[in-house]
Amino acid sequence: MDNYLLQVSVLSFENNNDAFIPERWANEGLAILEENMVMANLVHRDFSMDVANFGDVVNTRRPGSFQMRRKADADSIDLQDATATNVPVPLDQHIYCSFTIKDGESSKSFQDLVQTYLAPGMQECARSVDRILCGQVHRFLNHKVGKLSKLTSSTAKDTLLEARLVLNQNLAYTQGRKLVLNSAAETAMLQTELFTKSNERGDGGYALQEAVLGRVFGFDTYLDQNQPGITTGGDTLAGVANAAHAAGVSTVVANAAITNAVNGDFVVVDDDGQPRWILTTADTITLVLDGALKYDSANADVITVYKHCDVDGAHAAGYSKGITLDGYTATKVPQCGQLLAFGVTANTRHTYTIVEAYENPSNSSQTIVWLDRPLEKNIADNEDAFPGPYGSFNLAFHRDAIALVTRPLALPRAGGVQAAVANYNDVAMRVTMQYDITTQGTIVTLDLLAGVALLDENLGCVLLG
Repeated sequence: MDNYLLQVSVLSFENNNDAFIPERWANEGLAILEENMVMANLVHRDFSMDVANFGDVVNTRRPGSFQMRRKADADSIDLQDATATNVPVPLDQHIYCSFTIKDGESSKSFQDLVQTYLAPGMQECARSVDRILCGQVHRFLNHKVGKLSKLTSSTAKDTLLEARLVLNQNLAYTQGRKLVLNSAAETAMLQTELFTKSNERGDGGYALQEAVLGRVFGFDTYLDQNQPGITTGGDTLAGVANAAHAAGVSTVVANAAITNAVNGDFVVVDDDGQPRWILTTADTITLVLDGALKYDSANADVITVYKHCDVDGAHAAGYSKGITLDGYTATKVPQCGQLLAFGVTANTRHTYTIVEAYENPSNSSQTIVWLDRPLEKNIADNEDAFPGPYGSFNLAFHRDAIALVTRPLALPRAGGVQAAVANYNDVAMRVTMQYDITTQGTIVTLDLLAGVALLDENLGCVLLG
């Protein structure tokens, strides 16, 4: 653990239990957190031990470009300004996990407590950060390759080469490229001989033995189960095209099976395989899409519309907590890993990724979802919400495409609270503990403060699958 750096501050109160010393929890916990994260080690990182508060803004820069000049012997040089674009990163992701250790359990050894309580708590924090970062994939949908639900052993190589081409054309750095795949996409890749033949890869058979992809076509490749995508369970309307539609057209005509589609619903034309949404419905079966078809679509091609649901309660821009959804078909609930959009025009449309979803404990017909970032616009009570389509959304990118900024939270003032802050590999986490006489136990809260921002859209490409 040569990269282990510890900075701990402790405030304590009179009660004392060695198993509950918070700096020991913080140290062990951060190791667990780091071991369960994939994306946090792959993106651009900005970290310092300066204490920050929720809502603080950290500024980073994206450097501009220069232009070539030529000169004759007698010419003076033409100076150019060195420019950079400021990228503000608000620390608006306060992630935490809290639980109570009852008095009767406090006699357990520290190792037992780690196994029983700390590891699951840290894993949940790790999972949340990972899902938030993986969820940024929707920001790169202007650069996408492949087709939804069409990534197979026969298409994997061409899809990956197309992603490489997109990044090359966007002048993305050739060194340090990453490819993060979800489980379904990784399986499709591993079914391709190119990725497993040891005599062609020159890795001594490591890929074949360990079922990993390693470095392929200039990408360091990783599996991340939190990479967005769903395979079933969506609330859909299915129809078919009543004619062939050529690539480049943005209007498709379907049969009457999708007459309940509304503006804003996501739609996928099967042969095209692209995540589109309905800009307008010229009539009940003519759909004007937000963009042109990328591939030709045959007559009777399946058209799948992903039905909207409703927001229960109004929320202002900047809201970062759970959003309650209803109005969907029973058992067809919005899911973790699914896209979710608000707005029905190009100027008002905002797309997010659901990073957590669970049934409303007080109303089984509602689902509470948490998004990859705070709301960017107001949403009204009963406003339409648009869940995204089936398929996987994998990300090829350079680390400078996305920034993860972390800062330690301020320690509470003395007065009945134990607290510690530790840093492991540039991830800061606070552990606070306080005895609660009402519950007859020690309340433990594990939390971290982070901000995530898009740095450069041209440094990423979405592999649909």
